[in-house]
Amino acid sequence: MQDLIHNAEYKKQIIAEYKGNPFIEALPEIIPANQVVSKLASFPPYDKNERQLDSQYRIHLIGRLYDIFQPLMIHLDLESRISRVIRQGYISRNIFDKAFVSNQYRSTAGSFTLLGVSGMGKTSAVNKVLSLYPQVIVHSKYKDKELSRFQVVFLRLECPYDGSIKGLCLSFFNKVDELLDTDYYSRFGSGKLSIDNMLVAMSNIAKNISLGLLVIDEIQNLNKSKSGGSERMLNFFVTLVNTIGLPVILIGTPEAMGVLQGKFRQARRGSGLGDMVFERLDNDINFDLLINAIWGYQWTKRPTALTDELKDTLYDQSQGIIDIAVKLYALAQTTAISSGKEEITSALIKQVADESLKLVKPMLNALRTGNVREIAKYSDIYILAI
Repeated sequence: MQDLIHNAEYKKQIIAEYKGNPFIEALPEIIPANQVVSKLASFPPYDKNERQLDSQYRIHLIGRLYDIFQPLMIHLDLESRISRVIRQGYISRNIFDKAFVSNQYRSTAGSFTLLGVSGMGKTSAVNKVLSLYPQVIVHSKYKDKELSRFQVVFLRLECPYDGSIKGLCLSFFNKVDELLDTDYYSRFGSGKLSIDNMLVAMSNIAKNISLGLLVIDEIQNLNKSKSGGSERMLNFFVTLVNTIGLPVILIGTPEAMGVLQGKFRQARRGSGLGDMVFERLDNDINFDLLINAIWGYQWTKRPTALTDELKDTLYDQSQGIIDIAVKLYALAQTTAISSGKEEITSALIKQVADESLKLVKPMLNALRTGNVREIAKYSDIYILAI
């Protein structure tokens, strides 16, 4: 628990609304885009001499490809939105503000949804951005005022696979207990409490721990909730935003769009941040950035220079889906090494795509043809206008 907890260090604020608010002043400083890129980027070690190792070792080294994180423009947009939504949510929740103490404050919280095709790294991107913040900040004294307070900057939960509200509440209690060594799960997670009472407890706890942001992932699971459970849960999220001023971000595949057309739209519109869609990459500068980042990690004995033909082949076979592009490159290297050919070619990339991507091939073919009727068959890749 100690590794997650940081003592508050208050920083001078440029923006007037952020001044005099310990919850905002204790956050990391707002940084320019170039610094965001360097903080988000992740490039594991690489030594070209590793290409001379025996094949069994080199095949293991290929796993480093999955540790690469190359920031793209959409990641910078995401960082900016999260930075704003956390701070704006705290504006009206200043513990030294009389309006907040008397519960007569006006919520300044905003929210947004993040939808995207499976394999575009939505969760990884959010986790990367959240890693820029301490998760728990301990306040003991602010200027000359005593302040004994935990501030949980963010909490990320996964929507239960069956869309269960009870499951979400239990997950919330458990996560807070892990962070703060509390006993909320045993107090409020028993079978004696109704769902409504659990939701009230969750709301009160979020307020008491000065929660800055609640992130709910896999929100498409609400499709599986029974007897109006999805609308009930979305209503609860709206209550968190409007009543206690807690920003909420919902993450999911396009399959979630059906359940998000209702109540939560009202809350997220109020933020002015709009919705985010992680669409598959076009074959442009963003895809170039991704492929150039991973291409330098090559363990075949015959190094292959990146050409337009190879990049276009990777794009065609992955259709701009980040996870598939990286997997294809990794599989191509593995096959090149294990076969003794020790060289990456366009023909090899096509071969491994045919042999190893059979389950997703119908979806990729639908994307390749651009046939809307075919694409619409696959709910996790079909994106309509929100």
